[in-house]
Amino acid sequence: MTESAIEITADLVHDLLQEQHPDLAGLAIREVVGGWDNQQWRLGDELAVRMPRTERAPDLQRKECRWLPVLAPRLPLPIPNPVRIGAPSTRFPKPWTIMTWVPGEPLDQTSISRGDHAADALAGFLRALHVEAPAEAPIGSDRGAHPGSSC
Repeated sequence: MTESAIEITADLVHDLLQEQHPDLAGLAIREVVGGWDNQQWRLGDELAVRMPRTERAPDLQRKECRWLPVLAPRLPLPIPNPVRIGAPSTRFPKPWTIMTWVPGEPLDQTSISRGDHAADALAGFLRALHVEAPAEAPIGSDRGAHPGSSC
């Protein structure tokens, strides 16, 4: 896992919320284990705070904030949607985001208990996602290369 030069703690997240989104600062904050480009924190029961850890993470978050709301209505399963954006500050020099939390368990932490239903739901999601992108959609140069291409 990549580490940020700044230690991202629950206290830092709380302080940033208090400074920039004080109406959310009273919600419970708890760390979510995992992630690569971002460190994620649950914020109450319905939100998540995503704090960039890598240099590329702010650009990826900007893409998410632009395109997840476009994708969401087209997909048969819920996906995170941006709720608010945190501005860079002296405490944390990168933009950060507050997203909706999608409930569920990561597959590596649970077993598939609804085999056919889960497979059908995943297939439907992938079919809905795998359509021609809008003309104004960015061309991904950072991810998504063909597995046979050299990186």
